Amino acid sequence: MPMVNKNEFSFLYPAPKSIRMQTGMLDIQNLCFPLEISKKYDFLLNYFAVKNTNRGLEITCQEKKTLAAEEYGIECEPGRVVVRANSPRGQFYALSTLLQILAYYQPGGRMPGFSITDAPAISFRGFFLDVAHGAFPLPAEMQRLLLRLAMLKFNSVSLYLGDGSREEKNTRNDLSKGSMTRDEIARVVVLAGRMGMDIFPAIGVHPVAPGHSELEAGLWSAFDAKLIQIRLGEKTDDESAAAWFERFMDTYRFFKARGQRLLVWGNDFLKTPDWIRKIPQDILVLSGDDEIESCDGFRRKTALFKKHHLPQVLGSSTWSQARFIPAMRKSAGNNAAAFAAVQEEKLAGIMLGCRTDQGDGSFLEGIILPLFGAGNLFWSGQAPRPEAFSQWALGFQDPDLFRVYTFLSQVDAPLQHSHWQYLFEDPLFAEYSRQDDVKEITARYQKAALYLKKRKITGNELSDFLNIAQPLYEFVAAKVEFSSRLLSRLNSADGEERIHQDLARLLPGSEKLKNLYCELWLKRRQPYGLARKIREFDFLQERYRHLQQSMARPAARKKLLAEIETVSLVDVPSASMT
Repeated sequence: MPMVNKNEFSFLYPAPKSIRMQTGMLDIQNLCFPLEISKKYDFLLNYFAVKNTNRGLEITCQEKKTLAAEEYGIECEPGRVVVRANSPRGQFYALSTLLQILAYYQPGGRMPGFSITDAPAISFRGFFLDVAHGAFPLPAEMQRLLLRLAMLKFNSVSLYLGDGSREEKNTRNDLSKGSMTRDEIARVVVLAGRMGMDIFPAIGVHPVAPGHSELEAGLWSAFDAKLIQIRLGEKTDDESAAAWFERFMDTYRFFKARGQRLLVWGNDFLKTPDWIRKIPQDILVLSGDDEIESCDGFRRKTALFKKHHLPQVLGSSTWSQARFIPAMRKSAGNNAAAFAAVQEEKLAGIMLGCRTDQGDGSFLEGIILPLFGAGNLFWSGQAPRPEAFSQWALGFQDPDLFRVYTFLSQVDAPLQHSHWQYLFEDPLFAEYSRQDDVKEITARYQKAALYLKKRKITGNELSDFLNIAQPLYEFVAAKVEFSSRLLSRLNSADGEERIHQDLARLLPGSEKLKNLYCELWLKRRQPYGLARKIREFDFLQERYRHLQQSMARPAARKKLLAEIETVSLVDVPSASMT
């Protein structure tokens, strides 16, 4: 059988391990799926708009014991397509791949014959989402996220629910503050299971370990999960190393008695390395750092745990902290290094973190490009194919989408700070943008705004997000330029009129941006958490109004001028956020 043309199935994501072409074409105008399959995976058939007509080409599902748990095979035979797997997860992966092919060739009514065998490059492929800070997606948005993760063959999703404190517990039990009820969590868990994913809670453990009754009653007890992710944090000043470790062991024993395994953040143990040898062997350690970006760096992080034969998962990141759209190069470099380290060190896998500003710094639409890249890499070991990106993100082909996201992901790359920091810094003192080349900042954001303005963005679930990005970059450019000229204009005779002209644009501009942001937030997320961003936008407007008022009073203007001159003489340390 000849090998498939390298471009024949380039729309598939992630790329299968092996594809071989067969002679002949198959008629796919009518399809006959087993009834139990069409019922079990109705959401998947609906997503790809593939109908079960109960006649025509027969889709047969067979169990094959010789296959690994996630391995699958698809074989085209005369009059039928045979799907083989050894687990529900393998079956889901097989069907999701087959449906991609059927949907792609459906308009023509025929598809080429083929044979596919596929298996993952690494076993644990996780995604971590921080939902403890008021950024919990609405149910429909959560379902879209789960399906996108499942289509990339992630098999684990961790939801950070907080540290069990009274404040957070009250927050989680109050739907108006952005939590989920136990019934909602149960539905999410069931849906994730149908998609081949385990969904489990991530919690923090207080310096004084929470009582068993709190753990039993906590929201995390609604998860039907075999894995629980915990973070103890460093020991407190009045806590001995032995007491800190016993707190960990108490938590371990509690969950083990419930038949659950712990995924523990390894960094918590690095300041008490003598205790690593006492960590139980059935613990899964989450090792790594968002800023490693090299295989050697990951190896150094894992060395102490590997010495004591503890299984490990490496933590990587989408790098979206303080960014509307993340730093793609940094994300790709970190993920590739983590993947290489996992393979070389024979570790369990990778947990990809959605690194946001306390859960509310950016929208999930902003991370889809690094998420797509990571999902392809973790399953297939191959870089993603651009032509598959829009098929995954939108369900149809849009060649412009990959170019738009690739361009936007590089906007901040050469700058010292991110657009989020330039946006919300004090416009009168501009502590971040003063450290950079103002001309370069404004040129890059003006170019990005113009680029988006010229793009004809087709109406889809991403268009609202991209339509905010355009005025965002335009406003940041105008704001940075205004702040850079403020001091000279305050010192010039005709500067007052120029300042008022700029404020006449910046004040309504910030209000427009705030309204667009709020509108998109309420479409995607529960309301709690939005207040923090509103306060940041309101801070900008308050500072602009303060400038207006100071301009009207000579004494206030003189005082403000003196303050700005003083700050301008001081070197502001670089911000830690990349």
